Amino acid sequence: MQLPYSDILDIAHFSRLFDNKSECYKLFWFQAIAGKIKEGCHTITFEELIDEMIADAWYMVSEYRLNLGPNDALERVVHRLSEISHMKSSEKKEAILKYLATCEDKEVIVLKRTLAQNVPYRLQAPFMASMKGKEWNRNGRIILNRIMKSYRAGWN
Repeated sequence: MQLPYSDILDIAHFSRLFDNKSECYKLFWFQAIAGKIKEGCHTITFEELIDEMIADAWYMVSEYRLNLGPNDALERVVHRLSEISHMKSSEKKEAILKYLATCEDKEVIVLKRTLAQNVPYRLQAPFMASMKGKEWNRNGRIILNRIMKSYRAGWN
């Protein structure tokens, strides 16, 4: 498929976003962003996006036992929520989002933090050809600094 040209976005890199779908977080993160944009949101927090990801993954993981990956925090948080909330697998997205907004379970908070510290940065991989393999296993701040330096270099 031929994607349209853009002066704002490097379409060649963008098209590689979903090349490696071994970890499903990419699809859920992108879906959360697209959904918020469709709703007309101009400002979106990481927490809102993470909650959207969890709510979107809820049915597939809780009903069909979909395995999202060997170390997937998104799958683990859905399982944890299922344990503590006793919500049905067919629960409405709005109810899941409402529950997440008030959830104070320590394990859920840690898993959401893990997603927030990794997903936004790892999704940048197609735009960061200079970063390979284990370089993505570094601290989120180090990765963020590398990403920002790369973008600044492109703006000069």
